[in-house]
Amino acid sequence: MVCCLGLTIGISRYISRLLQPIYDQATRSTTFFKASNAVHALENYAKEVRLQSNTLFAAIHVNDLCTLIPHEQLTEPLQHFLYDYVPDGQVQGLTVDTIIELVRFVLQNQYFIFDNKICRQIKGCGSGQPLNHLLANIYMFYWQQDLVKALVDQNEIFGRCLNEIHINNQLRTIINHDNDIEPRGLSFISDHLPVAYSTLIQACLMLAALIRSKVSDFHNERRDVQIVFLNNGYSMNFIKEHVEQLFQDFHISNWKSNLNQNTYDKMRQEIIEYDQQHQEMKIKQR
Repeated sequence: MVCCLGLTIGISRYISRLLQPIYDQATRSTTFFKASNAVHALENYAKEVRLQSNTLFAAIHVNDLCTLIPHEQLTEPLQHFLYDYVPDGQVQGLTVDTIIELVRFVLQNQYFIFDNKICRQIKGCGSGQPLNHLLANIYMFYWQQDLVKALVDQNEIFGRCLNEIHINNQLRTIINHDNDIEPRGLSFISDHLPVAYSTLIQACLMLAALIRSKVSDFHNERRDVQIVFLNNGYSMNFIKEHVEQLFQDFHISNWKSNLNQNTYDKMRQEIIEYDQQHQEMKIKQR
């Protein structure tokens, strides 16, 4: 797409950075920003004794959404959204009307080459446009409101996420490992300083706790994490030090003998609360 390298890309990035935090804040209750959000929503649903053997799970896939919606149908929900969630009529000195005009300008000036001809895109955004997903998400935010209200009124769960969700007849939470790089590779951070690896060890363990509700499953993930780092040349002493640090940070002493299902549940709840606070801070700081 020529437009992704064109003169309007700077405007697109600027508007996207300006509006994304507002969108994230407005849609917190209906968005799964990451996999653990879905896990915790389901766990809370089960704790409230609403998860039954006949509970239905449904996934709605909208294919090619970002390239199918006419431009006017993208800007109308955006205008509605800004008037709803920008009460003072401006964002960092930029008025709502100016933002709308800038978005229209970007959408109307998207070009690509096809069959040796220059063509203008009249629906959606180019695949590399920073505004692409934001505009589509705002469109879906209003499109889904009747469905969300119907589910919320019945105390059911609704959540949107960017990645695909696959549903079968087995209800189990596991961590999705990339078979192309795991369990032996950490190439995606090979240029990072050693301190980044120490942080990553703890991040991997926290992810395991966020996803895994059983202490036995957590221990399996912990052992896998240790093997990954051993295979990448890190000493067992280095790994044990940072594993130990995680347990200390969340108030588990002598974890090898004290970590049972009860103590794990308490530690896991602390990690969940810490993760939620971190996610909220991240949204506010965008």
